Amino acid sequence: MPLVVVLHGDTDNAHERADKWRDAVLARGWALLSLDCPEELGCRDGSWYRWDRDASWVREQVSEVVEQIAIDTSRIYIIGWSGGATFIGQHLQEWPSMFAAAVIHGGGVPPRAQGCPDRPFAMYFLVGDRNPAHASAKRLRRFAQACDQDVRWDLVPGANHAKEDAALTPDKADQILAWLATKRHDDVLVAR
Repeated sequence: MPLVVVLHGDTDNAHERADKWRDAVLARGWALLSLDCPEELGCRDGSWYRWDRDASWVREQVSEVVEQIAIDTSRIYIIGWSGGATFIGQHLQEWPSMFAAAVIHGGGVPPRAQGCPDRPFAMYFLVGDRNPAHASAKRLRRFAQACDQDVRWDLVPGANHAKEDAALTPDKADQILAWLATKRHDDVLVAR
């Protein structure tokens, strides 16, 4: 089955963010893994985007799930809300070795490293233009487009951060999962 990995924002946690996706994911028969930013490894206040680590810890958690459950490794997706979305953007080049696509919801910044991902990495953006950090999400979109990545821009006009979150209705979650379902990783070998 496909696996959806969720990274929370600064004002919620893994359990709360998983609640936003659980029904839609389970209705498709997919697996869900929602991760808390690890305090024991220096993540302060649950802030993914302030955590000064690479993406290897997230990939290790996914690899553990893949070893325990029959996961279709060509269909592993990562979703970030707010600070989790920003963490995804910061480490953009590190995700395509494992993930087929990402969802950037209410956050995002261009990557810290230069250079395009070494393989296709589709990105779905669910963003509002009244979020004070909207310009950063636009810069991440431009970066992905300049790298010829498959980008879906879902703008919620007039939405601030709270309205960006509210835009993730059960129907919207299902629409996003339908888009993700069309994205596959060409190489099914999961990197650690």
